[in-house]
Amino acid sequence: MKVLHLISGGDSGGAKTHVLTLLKALSKDIDATVVCFTDGVFYKESLNTDIPTILIKQKHRNDLSAISKLKKLVRSNRYHVIHAHGARANFIASLLKIHIKTPMVTTIHSDYLLDFTQNFYKKVLFTSLNKLSLKQFDYYIGVSESFKKMLTNRGFNQNNIYTVYNAIDFSEDVTYLSKETFLKAHEINADGKTIIGIIGRFAKVKGHDIFLHAAAEVLKKNKDVIFLLAGEGEEKASLVSLSEKLGISENIKFLGFINDIYSFLNAIDINVITSHSESFTYALLEGAKMSKATVSTAVGGIPDLIKQGKTGLLAEAGDYNGIAGCLLDFIENKPLQQLLGGNLYKYASENFSTDDMKDKHIEIYKDILKREHETGNMFDVMMSGYYGFNNSGDDAILSAIIDRLRSQKPDIRIVVLSRTPKTTAEIHDVTSINRLNIFKIIKSMKRTRLLLNGGGSLIQDSTSTRSLIYYIMLMFLSKRCGQAMMMYANGIGPVSKAKNRLRAKKALDICDYITLREPDSLEELKKLGVKNPNIALSSDPVLAIQPIDGEDLDKILAKEGIDKTKKYAAISIRHWKNKDDDFILKITAIINELFAKHQLIPLFIPMHHPFDDNISKDVISGIKCEHVLLKNEYNVRELMGIISITKLTIGMRLHALIYTVTAGLPIIGLVYDPKVEAFMNYINMPLCIDASNIDTEKTVAMVDKIMRNYNELKDAVEREGERLKGLGGKDAEIVIDLL
Repeated sequence: MKVLHLISGGDSGGAKTHVLTLLKALSKDIDATVVCFTDGVFYKESLNTDIPTILIKQKHRNDLSAISKLKKLVRSNRYHVIHAHGARANFIASLLKIHIKTPMVTTIHSDYLLDFTQNFYKKVLFTSLNKLSLKQFDYYIGVSESFKKMLTNRGFNQNNIYTVYNAIDFSEDVTYLSKETFLKAHEINADGKTIIGIIGRFAKVKGHDIFLHAAAEVLKKNKDVIFLLAGEGEEKASLVSLSEKLGISENIKFLGFINDIYSFLNAIDINVITSHSESFTYALLEGAKMSKATVSTAVGGIPDLIKQGKTGLLAEAGDYNGIAGCLLDFIENKPLQQLLGGNLYKYASENFSTDDMKDKHIEIYKDILKREHETGNMFDVMMSGYYGFNNSGDDAILSAIIDRLRSQKPDIRIVVLSRTPKTTAEIHDVTSINRLNIFKIIKSMKRTRLLLNGGGSLIQDSTSTRSLIYYIMLMFLSKRCGQAMMMYANGIGPVSKAKNRLRAKKALDICDYITLREPDSLEELKKLGVKNPNIALSSDPVLAIQPIDGEDLDKILAKEGIDKTKKYAAISIRHWKNKDDDFILKITAIINELFAKHQLIPLFIPMHHPFDDNISKDVISGIKCEHVLLKNEYNVRELMGIISITKLTIGMRLHALIYTVTAGLPIIGLVYDPKVEAFMNYINMPLCIDASNIDTEKTVAMVDKIMRNYNELKDAVEREGERLKGLGGKDAEIVIDLL
């Protein structure tokens, strides 16, 4: 395998160390070459190694003659992958991409929005250019999980982001000056004093001002401390001024640029990082190699190495009092310094080795080539449904389907169409795009293998004809783009209008497979005249989700003021255009009666915020008994856990009933939509009340029946729940077969 690395050539600090370390390791197993565009620090150090190093020198940043030279180099050597590092290399690679088809990946070594903060001109121009350049890449490597999350949150394709932590060669011997020699060279008298050091360029993001403020706090309690700052940068003058203003300049030593970092580390007792933003800084790994007690801000990927109280001490970014407290803990406890420094060496050497970093990069290159050489697809599955509307039931469907798919294929690549794509991406760890951005949807469809119409009742016009046309349009677009297509555990109908029935039939007949969540939907397909031979009965995917329990549940119950020793009836109601004219009064009367006869306290479960909250409050205003309305929003497993402590559920929302069945408890359905009655029939519990004409006495009589035969009915629900869970296990297998 031949990989060409691009870097400016003037890099110093962590990026320089990372790339040189990586290239040395890679060169043992693959053909790795690096191209530099300036003859700076990195280029000169690389020449002193065995790494094949080429200089394509730019006269200035805008010198684009490098593009044609680089294009000729790539074509003549037929590199398999091009790997860029840093803003200059990203910009050149993005222009090169126009001319060649070689796959490109870039490593995100730092927060690119904070790389050019030294002056306004550079911040505006270079940051903007780098942002545009990064968007041209198809693949990214973040040097910590936090950086991967950062990229995802900023709209980068989550499926194309890899994570590889920085590493260091712990087996390589290093030479360094003795402590005495180093201190003498810098005219430092440190007899009997604790030496605390920080190394890095003097930029605002590094938080050297926090270091100085922390030093001032430490010196108020202990004067026998010297603070060393190694580095250069635009902030130096202001830092020198700050040390004088704080009255600590006698204990502060600015050493300038230190090339021999291990001599510096050997001379200090405590290594410090005070950055406001970091990826996974090499200063910590180099300190770990020297077994140095370490204090750091908990930013970026640092907490993955510095474990609080185990491998070092952490404070929040910007909290100089917190930093000072950590430093004093070490100063006053020498054995703690030795213990945590030794722990840090052991942990880092076992988890952040160069061999591990090398192997992960080679795996990434292979994965990129595999994906490029296969179908050219970006995603395996595009999921369409009523997602991103803050509706617990539909979000539960999405979660359940994703879990099932990943259980079958852990590396499955999923893109979800959502009303709130950023939230959907964060919650479900998927790529998500706006469900109304039709141009982006079509572009993604062309690079996705299968459209999955995921759960819920999508093919119906009782909500509106507009929503039905939306889903049908996507189905026809899917086929135009060459995708396979599946309806996954759907409810079908009602479809009332003649034109809509014809549209639905045509769309359902072009599906590669249809699974249905209950028999009534199968009957609806027959009425529509659907001839598709690939149809199977399944069940709602949410039935496979397990509720939370134990301490996690107890914390939520305490927060909501729910007493497990009392009896509750879960109430899930919603606004509906065709609801009973006296809906509020009748629900209120039923609740009052349940409390009077069975001491059942109403526990209102809003499933769709804020709509369900409002109607629940209308009912609460008329009840005469103790009650609970959930004050906070909860995910599906948490809501299931809350419902599990009730005796039964009276619900309009289908998924409130499904959550209850998952908990193995009796249910009464308030039927506002045929899907509610269909589900009640499917689980052989036809305890239904028409929501458009509520019979109060009948509803109370149903509760009476449940309470008289409670254990028998509870056992029956548990059996039905297990039966349906078994039916639902086949859907994901069908998806994988279609792929």
